[in-house]
Amino acid sequence: MTGASRIRVADLLADPLLHGAVTLAGHGGLERPVTDVSRHTADTPAAAADGTGDGIAGHLLVCDDSQITPPHRLDALVRRARTAHAAGLLIAAGGGRPLLSAVRLADRLELPVLWLENAEPATLLCELGIRVRAHELTRARTVLALVRQLGAKTSGHDILASARRTLAAPLSLVTSDGTPLLGDPVPLPAGLRLDLPVPQQTEHLLVHPVQPLHEGDSPRAAAWLAVPLERADPDRAETLAVSLAVVEPFVRSWLTGRRAGADRDAVFRAGLLTEITAARDTVSRDTVENALSLGWRLQDWHTGIHLTTDDPRTREDLDSLLAPLRSELARHRVHIVRPVDSGDGWAAWISSPAEPRPEEARRLLRALRITLAALPHTHGPALDIAGIGRPRRGPAGLADTLAEARDAASLARSHAFRPAVEHADELGVARLLATLQRSEVTRAFAETALAPLRDPEHTHLLDTLRAFLESGGSAVAAAQTLGVHRNTIGARIRQIRERLGIDLDDPSRRLALQMACRALDPHT
Repeated sequence: MTGASRIRVADLLADPLLHGAVTLAGHGGLERPVTDVSRHTADTPAAAADGTGDGIAGHLLVCDDSQITPPHRLDALVRRARTAHAAGLLIAAGGGRPLLSAVRLADRLELPVLWLENAEPATLLCELGIRVRAHELTRARTVLALVRQLGAKTSGHDILASARRTLAAPLSLVTSDGTPLLGDPVPLPAGLRLDLPVPQQTEHLLVHPVQPLHEGDSPRAAAWLAVPLERADPDRAETLAVSLAVVEPFVRSWLTGRRAGADRDAVFRAGLLTEITAARDTVSRDTVENALSLGWRLQDWHTGIHLTTDDPRTREDLDSLLAPLRSELARHRVHIVRPVDSGDGWAAWISSPAEPRPEEARRLLRALRITLAALPHTHGPALDIAGIGRPRRGPAGLADTLAEARDAASLARSHAFRPAVEHADELGVARLLATLQRSEVTRAFAETALAPLRDPEHTHLLDTLRAFLESGGSAVAAAQTLGVHRNTIGARIRQIRERLGIDLDDPSRRLALQMACRALDPHT
């Protein structure tokens, strides 16, 4: 029996099992918790060797007539039980009553003495023991059922579904920001310390960490098992906490297997891309077949994308952002292949049977800027640098466009703003712009044109203008870059128009202001 029992002597006294019992003494101790029920004998250990009384501490001792006869023996029994920190005495006796001295002693020591006539001690011991241990029996049955159910499950969905049925609780597997991996979304209260991989409980939620998958991994949990605690009593919460600890190794085993498969797949895709870029138009038939198995259409037109970052996080952490990146790009009708780890970043591309139209490049550039700004930055910067290559055809074209995308990403990395996305078509233009923005003429124009925004009171407007122009005139992307609502960007743009007296819808004026902002930025 654990010390977590919440059944008191008073609870047992009100139970039908003790109907007719009276409290002879020790009314002041009726709130004591009962951790077990045991039969008092001459061999019952009174106390542990260190004097703490752990031998029968918290027990309700069941006695019969033989142990209180003659009546003065009850005095010694009361003293012995109190020294051992017993919860109380239950005397199953005949018609006699104890001496007044024993009653007064029990009252003074606040040791409950319950008197139940014509009761069978063995029956009381068995039935009261079941009553006290009920939540432990429930917990043991739950754990046994979980182990039996989960032993044959191999997929995360099956593991979680079985656990949910057994626990009759809406169990979910979530990331550290609450994103569901399996099950329903779970709002995570602000009080949780998800940087500490230990079980935690709030008033309405219980979470258990799924430990790092490999030795040497980040100490943060790989994921969290979470279950709501709406109207859950303490015993139910304790049963759920133990159950999550039982479920966790099964989930970790599944995640480890998935990760091993993903690692093998990542190595295969990286090796295949290396073969393609090396062989160019002389790729072997096996390489073509392997590419087709991944959905790579080598003879199509390809537009390369190179993703990278200055983020110090591990590549495993950043890999988790690739799926939401693809999903978000798909919302903009941009469908890229699954990114391939290229050592200095991730290579991806778009394939199409026909040559992309020029406006497709502008749409891709805008979609990628908006998407990178929208990615979660839970622990700091994330994937925030990208380069885009020109459309090229065939296996050699794929190699060329990916090389151009890598060069464009290098240019993007030199910018002070984030996210930074550049297109290969802009590389020559970028050099020209860099020369222009360092000229004295551009500097003088910048100081004059942007003077209304350079005083300390309006620096937020200058930052907004810079973000707005670098985002291609997108209020949404500028809002995500600055971490404000897009309505705030709209209000600030109106103020900028009024203060500068310039039409921001005019492409030429927008370009001039963008050059002016870069000329005043010491990082460009």
